[in-house]
Amino acid sequence: MSIKDHNQHWHMPATYLKVFLQHAASEQLPLQPLLSGTRLSVADLMQGSHVVSFLETRRVLANVTQLLGPGWHLSLAQRLTVPSHGPLGFAAVTAPDLRGSVDVLLRFIGIRGPYLWLAGAMEGDQFVIRLYETTDMGDERLALVELALLAIQGMLERPLGRALEGARISFAYPPSAYRGQLERAFHPDLEFNASGHQISFPGAWLDEPCVLHDEAMHRYLVMRCEEDLRVVSGVLPAEIAVRQALLARPGKLPGLADIAASQNVSPRTLIRKLKRGKTSYNVILEDVRKTLANDYLLRSDMSVTKIGYRLGYQDPSNFGRAFRGWFGVSPGRYRDEHRDTPDRPQAGLLKPEA
Repeated sequence: MSIKDHNQHWHMPATYLKVFLQHAASEQLPLQPLLSGTRLSVADLMQGSHVVSFLETRRVLANVTQLLGPGWHLSLAQRLTVPSHGPLGFAAVTAPDLRGSVDVLLRFIGIRGPYLWLAGAMEGDQFVIRLYETTDMGDERLALVELALLAIQGMLERPLGRALEGARISFAYPPSAYRGQLERAFHPDLEFNASGHQISFPGAWLDEPCVLHDEAMHRYLVMRCEEDLRVVSGVLPAEIAVRQALLARPGKLPGLADIAASQNVSPRTLIRKLKRGKTSYNVILEDVRKTLANDYLLRSDMSVTKIGYRLGYQDPSNFGRAFRGWFGVSPGRYRDEHRDTPDRPQAGLLKPEA
């Protein structure tokens, strides 16, 4: 079964749909028609904290866009506060420093938004968080990507206690008709037609203390995030949980036993879950390495040797052999042939190589 098939079963917190409906109510829109095409009711959504399917979330987004027009979602910037993101948001803002906040985002983003995976790394003097699309998001793609980046912006700014001026956000698509709204909603500089979605900021910021740091609260909230991830992993395929764990630690790829321990299951249980999905840890590891190798070669200035080390190859010749097996050429030649190719596709986990 492919990841695209799995997205039929992905779930997201109902909190975000509640935020959509609160905004619609402020615009004097009738609420129940916005849930057309779903099995949801306004009463059900406003009671409890159950989850909703990713497809239902997309449908509601489409319904609101039809009534309010493209770009309406940027008005949610003020509503996407820390509590909107549950334990993930609170864990991010109570970390000891921004490095801890980023670590929370990289490890647990799948709890709130399964349609994107994050990977972070230092590149020169910049820390870069890359966003990978895990499925075809259809007409809701721009809204979903931009909402995710708005959420990330808020979860970085709140612990710092200031706006992300001096950072940069890149989008892998042209500027839209509502570009002015984008520039007002986002505080970093914006770049369009980039090779991929990402947010970058000076690496020195990572050591800045979080203004809301609370050690005991942070420990508790990280444990809550770990519990939530285990619950979500029961809904999402085990493959996604493993891949997310690998992407969260691109410079120190965890082994199968480490990932199993983080999910409070035995390695044997995790192996069985992966086998049921017709995959394995080694297959996923190889795919992540292939994706990140392509990404680093085309979107960073790291040397081939450094890229190999980052992906866990202590011997550069082993990285070279693996790379030739993936792409048919050496890493250096691949970079020379593809780096300046116009309109190249975003490197992504679901994009097949030509």
